[in-house]
Order: sequence, then C-alpha cells, then structure tokens
Amino acid sequence: MKKCSQILLLVLFGTFLITANAQSKSFKNGKIKASNYFEELSFEFEKNKIVIPVEIEGKTYRFLLDTGAPNIISKEVYETIQPKKIVTLSTNDANSLSQDLDIVSIESIKLGSLEFQKFSALVYDLNGSDIFKCFGIDGFIGSNMLRHSIIQINAEQKTIKITDDIKRFGLNKKQSEKLKLVGNQSSPYVWIKVKGEDNGKEMVLIDTGMGSLYDLSEENYDVFKTKNIYNEIGKSDGASSVSLFGEVPIDSQIRVHLPKLVIQDFEINNAITHTTKGDHSKIGAELLNYGIMTLDYKNKRFYFNSYNESLSLNGDFGFTQTLKNNKLVIGYVWDEDLKTKINYGDEILEVNGEEVNATNFCDYVTKKSVLKLLNKLTLKVKKENGNVLELTVEKKQLSSIFDNFKIN
Repeated sequence: MKKCSQILLLVLFGTFLITANAQSKSFKNGKIKASNYFEELSFEFEKNKIVIPVEIEGKTYRFLLDTGAPNIISKEVYETIQPKKIVTLSTNDANSLSQDLDIVSIESIKLGSLEFQKFSALVYDLNGSDIFKCFGIDGFIGSNMLRHSIIQINAEQKTIKITDDIKRFGLNKKQSEKLKLVGNQSSPYVWIKVKGEDNGKEMVLIDTGMGSLYDLSEENYDVFKTKNIYNEIGKSDGASSVSLFGEVPIDSQIRVHLPKLVIQDFEINNAITHTTKGDHSKIGAELLNYGIMTLDYKNKRFYFNSYNESLSLNGDFGFTQTLKNNKLVIGYVWDEDLKTKINYGDEILEVNGEEVNATNFCDYVTKKSVLKLLNKLTLKVKKENGNVLELTVEKKQLSSIFDNFKIN
C-alpha cells in the first residue's frame, strides 16, 4: 500500500470540496476517444450544485461536476463495474482522522457520446453520508478528467458544452484571464481583484462543487491584514462544515465585508464572507447565476461573460446553518444580539412553522434556501440543555456599515 499523508478531503455544508494533493501521478492518466469534438449536456442545478448524467458500462449515473475535486465513484458503482485498482492511499481528513481510499482506473466514462478512457477515480462510500444521500449522487467528475478539454457552463439554460476547439465558442481571448492548473488533479486557479481603500489581487480556486460565491482562506486574509481592503465586521466560534471521517472541531472565524470583488471584468459590490480553514480561497458555483463561465483547461484560459456589469449584495440574517449528527443546526452566529439567544449546535426544529424532520430533511439540504430568499424567519430552536426557544429574525441590511468604508 502506498502511503500519502498529504491528501485532504473535506465536505462543507453548501459546499463540496475535495482536494487530493496526491504524490502518486495516477490522476494524470486517461485520454479522450475523439478529436475535434463538441458535446452538449443538460444538467440539474439545485442549491448551486451541478448534477450531470454519466454513462458507465451502459448504465446512467448521477455525478456532481466538481472542478475542485478529482474523479470519485461510490462504493456501489465500484462494486458494479469492478475497475482495476491502481493504488491505496492513507488519507487524512480535515480533522486528522484517517481512512485508506483506493484509486482505480475506469475503462470508459461517457458524457453524452463523448468517451473518456482509463481515467482515475477515488472510491468513497458516498451513501455513508446523509448529505450525499440527499443529493442522490453516484460520484464526482473532477478536473483530472476535464484537463484536456474546454468546458462552458450555462446555468440559465442548464447546459454544459465540452470541446477541444475554443473557436467553437466565439470568445475573445483578450477578454479572458490566465488559468493555472495546479497539482496532479489539474485544479484550476485564476487571479481576482479585491478592492477597499487599498487594492490587491488574490489567486483563487474555481470550485464548482462549492455552492457559495466566495470563500476567503485564513492564510490569504492574514496576508492582506497589512492593507485596508477587508473590513472585519464580526467574529464567531462555531463550524460550518462536515468532515468525511468525523466531526469538525469548533473553531473561531472572522466575518468580513469586501467592498468590491472583481472577477475578470465583473464587479461584485459589498461581498460578505468569512474566513475558512485551508491555504487557498475559492470562487464557487453561485457565480454561475450571474453569467456564463468557460474553463479552457487545454489552453489555460478563464472566461466569464456576465449578464450585467456589476452586482450589489446586501443583507443577511447574522447566522449560518450547518449539519451535526445528521440534524440541521446553527453554525456560526455573527449578530451580537443573536449570540445571547442561539449558539453553534442548537438544533433547528422548525422554520416558518414547518417542522424539520426525516421526511423533509433532504429538502433543506438540497433545495430550500430560506436564508437567501426570505427577509424574515421564525425559528424554533432546541438548546443544548433541552429548552426550546422560538424567535423571529429579520435580514439586516448592511448598507449603513458599507457607507463608512471607502472604495477605490
């Protein structure tokens, strides 16, 4: 068995992030059985997750398109197709718990009529996680399988186009950014601009498995501390993630306001995010709601054709939700008034009079975005001591805070 302590796997609620920094070069395997190809696929888009149909040995499966991950197949798919095992890796999750995961070679994977041959994939028990059960997915299509191609994602039309000829998209190279492919799984990174009183640039992972818009790593935030770019607007002890191999420990994170985030030429005003563990920041699939993204792995270019020149974000409820012990719970609490009432781990029993139970639990994981869509919530929350609290929270508009900050 080959050991590799550098592989980290992390599943985030609202985010699926799996990074495999494998010393093995197994993820460089594979070829496409075509040239001058062009394929168009329809996909499902729920909670900013891209689920596409994938054919293996004549059977159609549901795979998540995740540019922040390598290919992954479930144990059920593995047992059905019995692929050749390449290597077994000792794998640590973000909580330093360990499991041995196999890397296998899949003879053929089809996206539409386009056939991918002998690409590598990790094998993981996806049905052992309630999150993956809710999405009903059988695996992941990751960047290691996309690295020879150009993919264009249109969330408005719910279509993905795959080709090896950038001319088919009629794009202007001058309106693109350099794409850097990192590691053996060819993870795509691009530079973005961050602006406050001072200006800066940040290299971020384009991670379509992450449902949110922008995650700021602790390490990058520390680098920017000497500049007046991010405005600290809160701190909280809690968690917003679910580790693959065990419960994520409580940590302290910082909530920040970014006056202006610029992705290529698209300006996002008043972005609110919080720091996260890890050594890189990420742009997620929420961006797909605002334009058409093209990842040119072949020529290492990134294109984003936005529907509008800019977007202004404003307002939130002052807390996050996550999962713990297969229950919907409070994550981070940013609002100072709410901190006197709710804490990380408090179970959410009801939302606007609707009980959260085994029957509708998956709806809250995969479909319902009450924290984004509504301006007022009535919650029934069970405290750690067993007491049940009912409270009404309103989305707070943050324009009064923004007015105090300068933007260049």
